[in-house]
Amino acid sequence: MAEVSARTEATHRLKKNFSVRQVSGPDSSVLEYEGLVPLSKPAPTSRGVYGGNLCAQALVVAMESVSASEDFVPHSLHSYFVKAGVDSVPCSFQVEKLNDGKNFANRLIRVLQNGELKYIVMVSLTKRNSIDKARKEYVNNNKKPFPFEFQTSVSPTFYKYKASELEVNRGFDHSGLLEHKFPPNFVDHELSADEHLKSPGERDISFYIRLREEEKLESKYRYAGFGMLSDSVYLTALSRVLHLPKLPSGLPISPTGGKEPYFFSVSLDHSIYFHDDNFDPTEWSFVNFRAPRFSNNRVLLQAGYYDKKGKLYASIVQEGLVFFKEGVEHKAKL
Repeated sequence: MAEVSARTEATHRLKKNFSVRQVSGPDSSVLEYEGLVPLSKPAPTSRGVYGGNLCAQALVVAMESVSASEDFVPHSLHSYFVKAGVDSVPCSFQVEKLNDGKNFANRLIRVLQNGELKYIVMVSLTKRNSIDKARKEYVNNNKKPFPFEFQTSVSPTFYKYKASELEVNRGFDHSGLLEHKFPPNFVDHELSADEHLKSPGERDISFYIRLREEEKLESKYRYAGFGMLSDSVYLTALSRVLHLPKLPSGLPISPTGGKEPYFFSVSLDHSIYFHDDNFDPTEWSFVNFRAPRFSNNRVLLQAGYYDKKGKLYASIVQEGLVFFKEGVEHKAKL
């Protein structure tokens, strides 16, 4: 009962954290919204507000700005972190309606605190992002073409280490809303038989993540929940990619919000592609990521998010700024 109660409390915190209210009239050329409460940092020592929280609330704003009766949902988000957000005041949002079409809508969102730009976001929304709905339409009207789809294969780690068999880790999110599970071959790279033969840019790393929820979420909070998931762990896991020594905790990464023992990092930009509307951030998602390029203190990261059936339902691309401490990068196993 205590576990259920804690997760229900987390549900209420999710809605409280990301709810917004409109502060401009519907006929305004620029719609204005404001958050009800300040957003939180990923860790007390973090430089600024957690990027996943900024992303989450921006998705709520984008969905609030379209007609509720039109069933528009995001299919992509492209954003830049301009300045570190503070956790002492709520965010305000300026929304430009760039397009309201029959099947697509586009929003440009500026996120400010005390009049200062912190985060800028483009969100594209669509009415057609459900392969299940498309299949039903085909069955009901076979004049429509049969829905066509394909995806990359899920990593063998997905089959080797089931989420149900792994220990929950709640130490990587200060708000208590996110839970992670790290497979043994995440903790110890030597358990991945051929990984030492690959260059860092070719090493694919996996973990599990979910939103600590009990109640079913309405659409805009499902997307907000994924916004939180979409910015967690993989930038700090650069030390795992490089096979740097484990930390005293026994893990190759630290829950310090960018101030890692081996380097300092911040996210520069963040993109999400929602391949399908049928996802649930409260269930365990399998995340497989890699860092195909590091140069000029910037690392490019690419990750796929798979549901419990192995369906790739979302992908992210992010570039992070990284400064290694005392030449530690030269200890990496390249």
